[in-house]
Amino acid sequence: MKAEKVLLTFMSGLIILCGLLPVLSIANERGVGKINQMKNDINGSELAMASPPSLFELELTSLSGEIFINPAYTGKINSVSTLNRNHLLGERIDIETRTLTDGWKKLNVPPSLSGVFGLVVSGQNGILKITLPQNTANSSGSGTLRPIGSLFIEFGSLDATFTFSDLNILEPSKYEMGILNSADNSFINGDIIVLKNNQAAVRFEHLPSSVVNKEGLIRVSLKKSDRTFISSDLPAWGYNLIVSETDTGVPAPITAEVFGLPDDVEIKFNFISLTGQIINPSTKILTVREINKGTEVSTITTKIEGPQPITVTITRLK
Repeated sequence: MKAEKVLLTFMSGLIILCGLLPVLSIANERGVGKINQMKNDINGSELAMASPPSLFELELTSLSGEIFINPAYTGKINSVSTLNRNHLLGERIDIETRTLTDGWKKLNVPPSLSGVFGLVVSGQNGILKITLPQNTANSSGSGTLRPIGSLFIEFGSLDATFTFSDLNILEPSKYEMGILNSADNSFINGDIIVLKNNQAAVRFEHLPSSVVNKEGLIRVSLKKSDRTFISSDLPAWGYNLIVSETDTGVPAPITAEVFGLPDDVEIKFNFISLTGQIINPSTKILTVREINKGTEVSTITTKIEGPQPITVTITRLK
């Protein structure tokens, strides 16, 4: 019997999607990661969600003032609560919430809450966990858009918050963010989840490796409501894991692809074998050059038919 497609689940880190076979993985650079869960094919507040509602995590540099929320990620907002630095839910707070003519939700967060670490916005279709950034990246690249943290493209998925000069936002639905695909010189748009007057939290999916050029830069562009643009060229890197389909009991090779990093950069893979499977070796360090030449990272042998969890941490070494 052929084993079904192998699925990677997570214990901590970034959720990612990749492969010849669909894979969910833990991604971690320098031991720092976060969990991000998003739904595909979102269509307004009519999105059918599993119970309990999905949790979406993002970061903003400031939690006070006007916060515009994409209704596709919450639907009708039921409550807003504070969050402390231990990520423990605090008291429920009374915040003015309006539904704009374009369907977006606007929260007016008073200055008295500027000192809180996070807000949890609970809606009919989903929950937003909005926190202050715990790790920030050095600002590099060119242009006025700046990411809060480093930019990682994990199996076509990128979650990031970008800052920019203050804007007067009246119709948030008219703002768009895209990343240039150098293969055909077209832009791939992402979902703006939350928008403020000077920043946007965005999710991109299905990004090919060609969005990162030979210099390790991506071009990110914000289209404003007046149809003018703000653009920046920013450093980014990404990777994919590829696991071949095989029979149960027969080792399947695991290979990878890395883009946006110099050939001599080392990448460390740490696998954890779960019950019924053997991943050997469990740890492997390879250069980007070796990875992209198709060097085998590891092999997986499973006794389990059908979907199964696999856990891997991928770290960029200095």
